[in-house]
Amino acid sequence: MKIIHQSPPFRFARAARMARVAPLFLLTSLASLVACSADNGQVADNVEADQVEIVHGVRDRGGDPAVVAIDIGDHALCSGTLIAPDIVLTARHCVSHTASQVSCPPHGAQVLGTEPAASLKIFAGDELTGAKLVARGREVLAPKGEALCDADIALIMLDAPVDGVEPVEVRDNGVAKGEHVRAVGFGKPSDVGTAGVKLVREHVPVLETSGAEFRVGEATCQGDSGGPAFDEETGELVGVVSRGGPTCKGKDAHNVYTRTDAFMPLIEEALARSLAPHPLPPTKPDAGHHHRAHTDGGKSQKPKSDLGATCHKGGDCAAGVCVVDHAKQYCSRRCDAHDHCPAHFKCTKAGASSVCTEK
Repeated sequence: MKIIHQSPPFRFARAARMARVAPLFLLTSLASLVACSADNGQVADNVEADQVEIVHGVRDRGGDPAVVAIDIGDHALCSGTLIAPDIVLTARHCVSHTASQVSCPPHGAQVLGTEPAASLKIFAGDELTGAKLVARGREVLAPKGEALCDADIALIMLDAPVDGVEPVEVRDNGVAKGEHVRAVGFGKPSDVGTAGVKLVREHVPVLETSGAEFRVGEATCQGDSGGPAFDEETGELVGVVSRGGPTCKGKDAHNVYTRTDAFMPLIEEALARSLAPHPLPPTKPDAGHHHRAHTDGGKSQKPKSDLGATCHKGGDCAAGVCVVDHAKQYCSRRCDAHDHCPAHFKCTKAGASSVCTEK
C-alpha cells in the first residue's frame, strides 16, 4: 500500500479482499491532540487492571445484528448499518471510484464515479465466512459534488428488505468532545490479521469535532470503513467511519467519522423512498426539540456492554480493561473526574490510571 507522507497522515479503513490497493485519505485541518485526564479515583487495595489499546476490539457475538458487511464487487470489504429494512448507511468511498490520492482540503475531484449498485452485496452475521447474503444494492444515494472531505457518507437502497433484523435509529444532533461512542465493524483487529469478523470497541472518546466530522483517538482498521459509531448511552447512530491514521495502533492511531446529523436531509430522503413494508415517514422537528430519523416508532435501545463480564486480560474486553479486584476478574473501563462510571460502579485508582470497579 502506498503511503503519502504528510502530517498528519490518514488512510482509508477499507480492506482489499483481492488484489486491490485502497486509496489513502489525508486530513490536514485537524490538529494533533494529546489526551489528558486527571485520575481522581479512590485508592483501593488489591485492585489491578490489565489494559490494552481499544483497536483490538472483541467479537460482537450477536450484539449488533444491524451492522452488516458490504462486499464491493468481490474485490473489497466495507461495513455498514441497516437504518431501515432496505437501507444501509455507509461511507461514500466504499461505493465510489476514487482518485488514487486524496487529501483534505480537496485538490481536484475525489469521486470519479459510483460502483454499480448491483455489485454491492450485503451479508448479515458475525463473520463474513459463512455469512448470509441478504440483499444487493438497487440504488446508491450520496451527497452532491465530487469531494469526500466532509461528505464521506452514502446510502445503499437494497433490492429486498432484510428480515429479522431491527434497524437502528439515526441521531440528528451531533456528538460533542468528551462524549463516548461504541464502534463496530468487520475490519482487521490490528495492522496485521484478516478482516471479516465483526468486532466491537466500547467507550471510545470523541477528541474533536467539526461541522461534518468527529475524531476519536482509538483507530478502526481496514474493513471498518462505513461502520457505525453508536451513542454509548442510547445506541443511536451518530457517525460512519471515513478514514484513519497511517497505522491501526500506536500513539498516532486515530480515525475520523462523518457525522450523521450533518446529512439528515439525505438520510430522510432515503427513508422516504424505502420500499420496505409500512415504512414510517421521516420525522419533522418540533420547535425547540431535536428529532431522530427512525423506522421503529422512535424507540431506542441501550446497547449491550460486557462491563462486569468475566475476563482474563484486557484484550478480552470491549473497552480494553480487565480488573482484578480481590481475586475477582471482570471487564471494566477507564474513568476520571469528567468520565463517570455507570451505576453500581465507582472510579478506583489502579496503577497509573483509574478504572470502574464494582461497589
